Amino acid sequence: MATPALISSLPDLQVFLSQIPPSSTLYLDLEGKNLCRHGTLTLLTILVLPTRATSIVDVQTLGDSAFTTPGPDGKTLKTILEDPHTSKCLWDVRNDADALWAHHKIRLAGVTDIQLLENGSRPGGKTYLFGLDRCIEKDLSLRWEEKQPWARTKQEVRALMNMPNSDIFSRRPLDAKTLQYCVNDVVYLPALHNLYTKRINKYGSGWLEKAMVESARRVTEACGPGYVPQSEDKKFGPWRSRVDPDYDFFF
Repeated sequence: MATPALISSLPDLQVFLSQIPPSSTLYLDLEGKNLCRHGTLTLLTILVLPTRATSIVDVQTLGDSAFTTPGPDGKTLKTILEDPHTSKCLWDVRNDADALWAHHKIRLAGVTDIQLLENGSRPGGKTYLFGLDRCIEKDLSLRWEEKQPWARTKQEVRALMNMPNSDIFSRRPLDAKTLQYCVNDVVYLPALHNLYTKRINKYGSGWLEKAMVESARRVTEACGPGYVPQSEDKKFGPWRSRVDPDYDFFF
């Protein structure tokens, strides 16, 4: 996989903003220690289509200026993230939206939650939500040489994350494996987005509309005062079936 661009200076940020075409789709993932209102937000990974360029914005280093610094056209990362006409795609937007709002007063708009596309388009039971790892493993026809390094990096970095007092996303300089972990969380989102959009359209446009409405509702909920980032209820999908197989693959 190509090495991502690490954006940790304002000039680099301005160049990055200038390279986002007006009709882009942005695939996003955020990282931090206990990412939510109660934790930190240190990194923002952005894959831009159609260019497929992947950049990692060092929010820890840049602070609020990561979001408020304008590019050549006057747009900031905040205005882009809040623009309902710029498509943003994430896998389970809830804690990402919570962290952006709590720490930087940014309310995401124009969001497609790909996890909801999967849940809404899934044949059979929809009670439980599935995690990104499971869906990449089961739904994408990846070659071994693609899948194995992806899985190995995930496992190794997660092992580091689970060590006592570990906060790998705040270490500077960032380790190359940590950067690759960030890329891993967005690199296959476009393929999953395409796959589940085609699948959900087989059910008719009503299901796609339901997924989009629920995506927006998730953002609203996550920005509200009563949101519980680690709630047990988050494992359930919004369209629960009365009869469902016994799945063990959520989160």
